[in-house]
Amino acid sequence: MKRIAILFLGAILTLSCKEVQDSRFFAPELEFSAATYSVTEVPDGVDVKLTLSRPAATAFSARLVFSGTLQEGLQYTVPSHSIAVPVGATEAGVHITLIDDEIWEPGYISITLAPGSRYTVNPSGNCEARVEVTKHVVIPVLRLSVPEAEQTVNPYCAAPVTLTLTADKAPLSDITVPLSSEGFVAGEDFLLDGQADANLTLAAGATSATATLQVLKKDQSGYDKQLTLGMTAQKGVYGVSSEGSSVSIRLYDPVVDFSPLWKITAQDGEGYQVRQAIKKADGTWYGNTAANWTVSSTGSNYLRSLKNISNALGFPSVAVGLHILRLPDFFPNLRKTSGNAIVDYGRNTNTRGFSAVDSLFRFVLDAGSATQGSVMLDKPRSFTAAVADYASWTEAVWSADAQLTGCDIRKSTSPLITSWVVVTLEKLEGRFNLADMENTLLLTAWFSCDDPQFMKDVDTDSIHAVQEDGLWKVEYKLWPRN
Repeated sequence: MKRIAILFLGAILTLSCKEVQDSRFFAPELEFSAATYSVTEVPDGVDVKLTLSRPAATAFSARLVFSGTLQEGLQYTVPSHSIAVPVGATEAGVHITLIDDEIWEPGYISITLAPGSRYTVNPSGNCEARVEVTKHVVIPVLRLSVPEAEQTVNPYCAAPVTLTLTADKAPLSDITVPLSSEGFVAGEDFLLDGQADANLTLAAGATSATATLQVLKKDQSGYDKQLTLGMTAQKGVYGVSSEGSSVSIRLYDPVVDFSPLWKITAQDGEGYQVRQAIKKADGTWYGNTAANWTVSSTGSNYLRSLKNISNALGFPSVAVGLHILRLPDFFPNLRKTSGNAIVDYGRNTNTRGFSAVDSLFRFVLDAGSATQGSVMLDKPRSFTAAVADYASWTEAVWSADAQLTGCDIRKSTSPLITSWVVVTLEKLEGRFNLADMENTLLLTAWFSCDDPQFMKDVDTDSIHAVQEDGLWKVEYKLWPRN
């Protein structure tokens, strides 16, 4: 009996182990019925199916992981991230509902089988399914772009920017696309095709349109902001590409570091000495005059002249703001031997110079450079000059008179002033390189004057002063005294 009992117990244990082994061995292998599903985006969506290698012995749930370019909840929905498999089933599925109003361009959904305790994933089968979705609504998908070279703009120069609107298909009728511009106001900060609104138009039958964005001028050194223009889809009219829904333009006016110019301080007055010369006809430079310059209080990207160095006769320096271009040294009238001459003489007056407010040059750095850029004049500047009788100008008595009157030419009796003329600096173009200590600033200036005394008898063979469109063109070089 004892022997029989032992054999019976062994049979039970053997049978139990076999059942455990069979249960593990006979767990169904799962895979998707297809590796790829192609579907046109419609509200009905698509059914993705699983197949089992054998009927399910017990009910279980197969877990799914969703990913891809389409976003769940926004462009599609699923009832669950698992598939319920009933007893005896050999296949099961999940229904994916596509939201057609939110799908504007082709995309895909990737579905992966996660491991489970009641099933295994067939490693050689379709353990991942990809649902390829194409849109069925016939509306254009729009993209907005700006050339890379125009994605940074100096708001002082206000260079135009080209906006390009493209569509994957031509619309059947004209489309108006409003652009958002958070933090900026159309008509106050920018214009679009000259208009104070922010709308783009894509004509019927066209797949692209361009518009000119004109940033309105801002004179604010150090200005640095992002102008972002964006668009949103309009249901049933057009869609917007996720990669081209907006463009950003950096409005950047970097502060110029003028410290390389400041080598030697002024001998008399404020600022630092900067030398100036005028170009001769043979291409060489005439003059080596120094004036005192500094950064203007008007703006950190402006330079202005200060009191000039006292002259050898010991007269007081000329007033603040005079001689931004050292015109007294460059006008050949001073070398006349008879008749009248434009003179450089005066304090507390605008003779032959600019006022303190007007003595301004605007510097604009090149994109990506800390030392090179352009020099410009923000608007024409005018000054007055005294025309004196040359004979009285050559008499020594005017020097004593000047000292008595504090160099105020309006109070002086010598030299004899025959008339006053107005000279206007109409425009100025130039380049600067603060790393070049010999050709730091190269400027071209254009002057106008209605008085016949202006540039009278100019020696164009030695001084390169030429007339262009009624203006006198003169070229200058400026560099730090060191």
